[in-house]
Amino acid sequence: MKYCVSMKEVSYGSVVVEAKSKEEAIQKAEQAYYDGNVFWKDSSIETEAVRKEPDRGWER
Repeated sequence: MKYCVSMKEVSYGSVVVEAKSKEEAIQKAEQAYYDGNVFWKDSSIETEAVRKEPDRGWER
């Protein structure tokens, strides 16, 4: 049997940026996130939902 399990990940991290204002710091931090430059130090996962996948052997 196959099951589809929906999950949620919550991660906590930080990045140090140099900026002239809070708004600029947020913008630079978001860019660092998209560039993959955030230091992740903790995370957790939750199972959201589980549902049985129908057998679709005939759709191969």
